[in-house]
Amino acid sequence: MNAKPLYKIPTGSKLVIEGRSWLVTGKEPDGYSVEGNEDGECLVLPFVRVDEAIREGRCDVTRPIDDEKRKALLAQTGGFEFFEQLPEKQKELVRFRLPAVLAVLQLEAEGRKLTHRNMSKDLVTGAQGPVLRDLKKRAAEISQGVDLPGKQRGGKVVATFTWPQGRSLRRYADLFVKFDRNPVVLADKDHCKRPCPVDKGWLCDTQEQFISYVINCWLDTKKPKIAPLVRLAQTQFHVPPSAIAQNFRFPSIVTIRTRIKGLPENVKVVGRKGERQAANLKGAGSTDVRALMYGERAEKDQNYLSIFTDGKGLLRVRELDPKTTPPDLEENEVVRLWLFYMLDVATRLPLAWILSPTADADHSHALLRMATRDKTKEKVRYGCKRDPAPPAGLLLTSADNGSATRNGSVYASQLGSNVMVQTSRTYHATDKPYVESGFGPLQWQVLNFYPGYTGSRPGELEGYDPKWSAEVTHDEIYGVITRYLIDEHPFREHQGTGMFRATPWQKFEEIQKYYGGIEPPDPMTRCMHLGVKREASTTSEGVKVFNLPFNSTELQRFAAGQSKKVTVHLDPDFPQEVYITAEGMADVMKAKLTMTVFNDLNLEEILDLIEAVVKFNPKLRELHSHHFKEALGRRARESGFFPDSRAPSSYDKITQMQKKADGLSHVELCPDARRGPTAFPGTVMDRSGSAPVYRVGASEAPPKLAEKSSVAKAKTISFTPLKDSKL
Repeated sequence: MNAKPLYKIPTGSKLVIEGRSWLVTGKEPDGYSVEGNEDGECLVLPFVRVDEAIREGRCDVTRPIDDEKRKALLAQTGGFEFFEQLPEKQKELVRFRLPAVLAVLQLEAEGRKLTHRNMSKDLVTGAQGPVLRDLKKRAAEISQGVDLPGKQRGGKVVATFTWPQGRSLRRYADLFVKFDRNPVVLADKDHCKRPCPVDKGWLCDTQEQFISYVINCWLDTKKPKIAPLVRLAQTQFHVPPSAIAQNFRFPSIVTIRTRIKGLPENVKVVGRKGERQAANLKGAGSTDVRALMYGERAEKDQNYLSIFTDGKGLLRVRELDPKTTPPDLEENEVVRLWLFYMLDVATRLPLAWILSPTADADHSHALLRMATRDKTKEKVRYGCKRDPAPPAGLLLTSADNGSATRNGSVYASQLGSNVMVQTSRTYHATDKPYVESGFGPLQWQVLNFYPGYTGSRPGELEGYDPKWSAEVTHDEIYGVITRYLIDEHPFREHQGTGMFRATPWQKFEEIQKYYGGIEPPDPMTRCMHLGVKREASTTSEGVKVFNLPFNSTELQRFAAGQSKKVTVHLDPDFPQEVYITAEGMADVMKAKLTMTVFNDLNLEEILDLIEAVVKFNPKLRELHSHHFKEALGRRARESGFFPDSRAPSSYDKITQMQKKADGLSHVELCPDARRGPTAFPGTVMDRSGSAPVYRVGASEAPPKLAEKSSVAKAKTISFTPLKDSKL
């Protein structure tokens, strides 16, 4: 069964569905054959889809006859289609002419004969005929006045109306009827006036070419001035011989300026300021609602504050060596600070704000940590009367390509915390419009009233020196900003997209009502990815980082009395507990701060306290050091252990010990023992064979000498004489 269309759409009509324009070229059994006006794509739109879009108001249908009438109307009026589009002077003129035209049409409908002559007054005598008098009377009745407005003497200058002659009245009435009684056709077309055409008068082709040449050079980002540009362009422009024969003259600078004023504003901005800046100044805005829940989307940015801060209010100038100057600020150093700021898009509540002398990744980590923690400490410290925005788990963060956010550590920290990262384009305000719009009110409503304000641009405050006027300390300006973001900003009506003049706290309560609670931040994930980590070795007392001791039973069981390398993950906002990881160990260990005196402080406050104690009264510490050395020397002298350092004998002990050591290291050479037949000492060379023979061994002793009878008996033994050498 073929579908039938509900609405009548003839061939040649133009359809605009979901922002795309189509030309109806015919009908098929199930839909309209259309062709895309932008790309020429051909397809069939079903009848059901077109009818549904028309019912829901998502489809604009323009019939061919309506399109032709609209084109003719725009050509007649010079681009105006509705009465509301006219300038105010033209509106007044239409209000004066319209009663006269309606009077002409009413008298004709009543059967009166109206001609050009009887609707005009006599140019010589100024006499008015009965038809003209009736026209004016009827026009006065239509305008609900005694008479049509005329000229006024003195006072306020208003638009005046001169009653037209019959020919003009007839032309107005015919145009009014031709264009379906649209009063916009009764207005003058002064805005359509253009310079005289080339073929009728003023400028020749070469002069028009020179004007285009100058304008193209003027549309440059270096922003050249028009007067010197024209003088230099006249020396470089090639004038053809035919133009010289026609007595060519360069156009005046007034003519060129008039042409430049007639250029579209967007063209001038793109040419003079570049595409990047033109996108901010003339680009289309954004009115979409980008977040509905608290913590769903957060925008962050950094801004260079327009105020100088000073620790003591005095300006001290001295030469600094970049090689030896520490990166930390001194107490009395005059500087401008960076403000790191994070805003929740759904409620416009400030989530975090950090002041820093530099824009780096460490402060971006601190900004993320502040957004996911409680800010009651700042409320109490700086005397705020209202509650700050509660901490919440972040789902998505948006930032530009600033140096503090365009680095791997910040991206890795957010991705590790299950936060999606969206990088916005630099100099594109529509990518993150919400956080950018907060810096202006902070400057004009807060910083502008404090000493040291620098102005919004260089040289704005000619008679004011902000450096010499700096009196506010770094901590004081942070307190001012904190009180503004907690006590003022959340309770002011907001006219942003999706806020509908509600305050940020009112929007937050509405979100809690309709969307439930907010996502809580995970302490372990926050510490592991947004905190700081240090390498340490275990001892019997646990581990020590930042000179703070941490210990736990689990850690001691892992160490087993040995020194092992571990990685300590510490959250600077909550240093009372750390997470410890070790190579080859799957579990993450916990350890608590064993120095309980620091249980209520964060890491920055702990380090400041330790530094303050160390630096407290250096002269007194020097005196104490002298007392300590004096007592230590007295105890050493009284012990009698240390000899007099002036006596030479105090230095001979090392030489004596060296001699004894050399004696202990001396080794004597002893011959090895022999085993075998051996003669008695003194009888080795005795060849008579009378020498007794005995065997020398480790366990044998030399035998006793025999008696004389034995010796005499032994002499009877004879040996064979030696003839060959045994060697």
